[in-house]
Amino acid sequence: MHPVIENFLERPASHKIAFWVFSVVFISFVFWQYFFKGSWEEWEKLQEKVENLNVQIQEQQRIARDLPKFREETAALDKKLAALLRELPDKKEIESLLKSVSVLAVDTGLEVIKFAPQKEIHRGFYAELPVSIELRGTFHQLATFFDEVGHLARVVNIRDVMITIEMEGAREVLIRSKCTAITFRYLDESERTDNKEQPDQSKKRRRGRAASSK
Repeated sequence: MHPVIENFLERPASHKIAFWVFSVVFISFVFWQYFFKGSWEEWEKLQEKVENLNVQIQEQQRIARDLPKFREETAALDKKLAALLRELPDKKEIESLLKSVSVLAVDTGLEVIKFAPQKEIHRGFYAELPVSIELRGTFHQLATFFDEVGHLARVVNIRDVMITIEMEGAREVLIRSKCTAITFRYLDESERTDNKEQPDQSKKRRRGRAASSK
């Protein structure tokens, strides 16, 4: 028998057990390192991909379930928008609306010192029409005027209100008020198209000036 084997057989049982345990651990490590580790890492990557796909599938299923609700909400918003647009006067109605605001001021007893429409401000599908107003009267008359404006069929907002006292009497206080009335009108398709073309034309003019300067 080989001397090494004889030497091993003569060792105490504890040494033999330790050797076999070490051998099993070593062989397991070698197999893990060179045979199973790569496969295990690949399996983990595949498992991660599967989990990600499951998340994506669940998200798509949720979107599919919510699609009818989304369509209903979109339809409801379209109806609200249509209702709002009906409250916006068109170009022909603006003059009449502004006249109504001026008449309301007079009817409530206010003196109209200034009533000056300003330049339109375009906001996509609608335009803001600010009107600079200056009035003289009492607090009660001014409050009544603001309330009446708020009850008009068309939308008119009062902003930037400034009030100064002109005269204090025994029974009432005479005030002067400056404010801006903002009304809105719907822009038709041609006006919206013109708004889109104007920035483009401005850019072309700037480019032309830059090219000529070179």
